[in-house]
Amino acid sequence: MKRLASLVAVVLTLTMVLSLAACGSDETTPDSTDTEDTTQSQTTEDTQGTESTETTEPAAGVDLAALRTQFATDYELTDVLDVETEGLNNLYGITADQVASSASFNAASGAAFPQEIVMIQAVDEAAAADIAGKLESRLSNIAEQAASYDPESLELAENCPVVTDGVYVGMFFSSHYDDMAAAFQSALA
Repeated sequence: MKRLASLVAVVLTLTMVLSLAACGSDETTPDSTDTEDTTQSQTTEDTQGTESTETTEPAAGVDLAALRTQFATDYELTDVLDVETEGLNNLYGITADQVASSASFNAASGAAFPQEIVMIQAVDEAAAADIAGKLESRLSNIAEQAASYDPESLELAENCPVVTDGVYVGMFFSSHYDDMAAAFQSALA
């Protein structure tokens, strides 16, 4: 009976994730914050009181999408569903204006909860702190829900820390969380 309940929970979770992903994708208005090579314009006032516009390239960042692909390949994850920046609000309450770039995914795990890998470059450290809090809240919610019927997911939720390094935030709800967190931190170094 527990396996049936777990299977039903997995199916319902994946159905919810897929429906949220379908609702959140809008091909007509691409989100320029997902592109790392976009330029930023900044209006400044010079000494004579007139406005001038400077165009600057953003600092080179970590290729989070490549890291996402590496994780899916290295750990042979199946049924991977990429979660784009627009989908982060539906799943975690993280809004697009807080995100400079992201690469996240969910993958079937055989447990009641899918694996959730979230890697975000926030727009600033204040946004990173808020994002980290929302991801901590997500882990707490998983632990609370899993407490009565899924000891494996409960243990993962209690042991998977949210990793923060400057403007980068990562959550690795996976049995491979130690290795993923280490790879994430190594990529940031």
